[in-house]
Amino acid sequence: MITRAQLAALYPRATPARLDAVAAAAPAVLPRFGLDTGQHRLAFFLAQIGHESGGMTITEENMNYSAKRMTQVWPGRFPSIADAQPFANNPEKLANHVYSGRMGNVPAASGDGYKFRGRGLVQITGRDGYRQVGSRIGLDLENQPHLAGEAKNLLLVAAGFWKWKDINPACDANDFRLCTKKINGGTIGMPDRLEWLDKARRVLATVPPKKAQPAAATVIAVQKKLLALGFSGVGAADGQIGPKTATAIAAFRARQGLPKGDPATPIDDPLLHALDLD
Repeated sequence: MITRAQLAALYPRATPARLDAVAAAAPAVLPRFGLDTGQHRLAFFLAQIGHESGGMTITEENMNYSAKRMTQVWPGRFPSIADAQPFANNPEKLANHVYSGRMGNVPAASGDGYKFRGRGLVQITGRDGYRQVGSRIGLDLENQPHLAGEAKNLLLVAAGFWKWKDINPACDANDFRLCTKKINGGTIGMPDRLEWLDKARRVLATVPPKKAQPAAATVIAVQKKLLALGFSGVGAADGQIGPKTATAIAAFRARQGLPKGDPATPIDDPLLHALDLD
C-alpha cells in the first residue's frame, strides 16, 4: 500500500487535490487490481505513471502545437511547415486530424479524435482505449470520456489500463522493459522511466539503501561489456537488471571464479573490477 506522504515524496509537484484523491482511492483500488502484492508491481506501476503524467502533473493531453513542433512530433503527417500550418494552435482540429480513423475513432468530422484524446495518469487515447478501460472499472468512459481525467478517478483509470494491458506478469518477471512496451508499444523515454523506478523503489523502501541498485549508466556499461565478451543472452543494453542480464552476470561470475554474490544486487565491486569498470 502507499500513503499520501509517500505519494507527496514521489510526486512533489502534484496538486494537493490529486494527492488526496489518489491516496483516498488506493486502499480499494490497489488490492482490486493486484497492485498491492508481489515485489515489483506497485513500484513499476508508480514509476510508469510518474513518467506518463510528468509526476502526476499532466492528466490531459495538450494538443496546442506550433506548426514547427508538429513537423517534429508527426513528421509523416506534417512533412513541412505549410502542411502543419492549418492545424497550428488549434487543439481540437489537430486531435481530430491525427487521431481520426484509428484506435476505434471514426473520421475527423465525428470529433472522436479530440473527444478521446489522452487523459489520465497513463494517457489512455482513442475510443477503443476508453471502452476497454471503462469496461474493467465500471465507468462509462466511452460516453463520458471526461471522467478519465477527474481526480477521484485517476488511480482507478490507471489501474484499469494496467489490467487491460495485462502488465502484472511482466512485473512479476521483473521485466521493466516489457512493462514499458505494453504501455506505449516501444521503449520511448526509458532513461526517465528508470529514474522514476529507482525513486519509486526508494519511496516504497522495496530496495533498502544497503542494497540499492547501481545507476542506469553503470548497468548499461556492464551490459555492453558482457555483450562484447560474447554473452549475447544479456539482451539489450537498456540499464535494467532484468532476468536476462542477471543470468549473463551469473554466467560471467562462474567463468571468472567470482563468488555468486547477492541476487538482489548482482552488480558489485568484484564484478566491476573483473570487467575493468571500477
